[in-house]
Amino acid sequence: MVIGVGGVGHVVVATLISEKLVDQIVAIDVSDRNLKHLQEKFGGEKISTYRVDSRNFDQLSRLMKEVDIVVNAAHYSLNLGLIDTCLKNGCNYISLTGGEELWIEGGSRFKEMIEAHLKRDSEWRESRLTGILGLGEDPGLSNIFTRYLVEKLDEVDEVIIRDADTVEDSRFIIAPLWSREELLMSSIAPAVYYEDGVFKKAEPLSICEEYVFPSPIGPKKIYLKEHPEVWTLPVFLPKKVRKISFWYNYDGISAEVIKALWKMNLLSREKINVKGVQVSPFDVVVEVLPQPLDLVEVPGYAGIEVEVKGIKDNSLISGKIFTYVSHREAYNRCGLNGTSYLVGLPAAIGVTLLLKRELKDVGLLFPEQLNPHPFIRELLKHNLPVIFEERRITEIKEF
Repeated sequence: MVIGVGGVGHVVVATLISEKLVDQIVAIDVSDRNLKHLQEKFGGEKISTYRVDSRNFDQLSRLMKEVDIVVNAAHYSLNLGLIDTCLKNGCNYISLTGGEELWIEGGSRFKEMIEAHLKRDSEWRESRLTGILGLGEDPGLSNIFTRYLVEKLDEVDEVIIRDADTVEDSRFIIAPLWSREELLMSSIAPAVYYEDGVFKKAEPLSICEEYVFPSPIGPKKIYLKEHPEVWTLPVFLPKKVRKISFWYNYDGISAEVIKALWKMNLLSREKINVKGVQVSPFDVVVEVLPQPLDLVEVPGYAGIEVEVKGIKDNSLISGKIFTYVSHREAYNRCGLNGTSYLVGLPAAIGVTLLLKRELKDVGLLFPEQLNPHPFIRELLKHNLPVIFEERRITEIKEF
């Protein structure tokens, strides 16, 4: 069952439709247009479609009776309800979305998210079910790449995650390749990073640096941001890490524009009176931005790089993994932009690995708790470049 098939969910369906181990895909959406599009593109032999409000867990529960795996490609706010519904029906579960309700002015709810999931972990283990939380691009690939690199080191000092999604189109000052609401809310939340056992904060969009990504993306200005990985990796990685940070690329002047809107209270959700009409400034800004579906065949790339520094064989080592896809290549593959493709593909790979019984872990898990090798192998099968780099920074001398 794929819940939400308008964007990322469409990628999941398009990837799994040719998978021999998948007998049937149950597509759930509140939009007749999205469901009709799937039927027209793939036919009805392997897909059954149902127009259901994804918050109606009773109706979803009835449709889960013959389902083995549920993928939430709709909204993060559904997670806890779907976790309970899947447990009741004996379904494995994969989520891949964030959600703007996680980012609030002055802080976030990621710590509470982890605690809520951990409370349900023992029930999932007892039921021998697998739930994977945040299996998209980032979180998702970023966690898997981190685990792969961490395994190669004797000791881990630092994890740096750099999101390289870009739109090289002068028509757009702000180009949301994913949820417009979530992009804005996450941008104005305090930046959070982890250092020496403490979560530290900085003012939104206040720390940036120039970074040169591997070709074809090249030099970009990246900003320190809060992200789920900063909260989960210190808890669930098999080795202790001293520092963890997440950096996001903002094209052109988009970061400065978002910061200016925030300083002018134009990203406030509080309604104000405008000539007798009560309006939310935030809603107005969202509505004037292009939708992700408007950003499909644009020039640019979706990419993610993870760097892990630590000690191996008495030397300080830097290891990196980088993958990317152009928006045009993603459009040719599934009719969407590269970001949607890199978010949806790992979830589809997770389904395949569960069906092949290559993911044997049970419980409610974050991606860094999984064996990374099958995921990387499957990425290569889908013709995504996975670029590895390892270099010795310095030899550690004993005195």
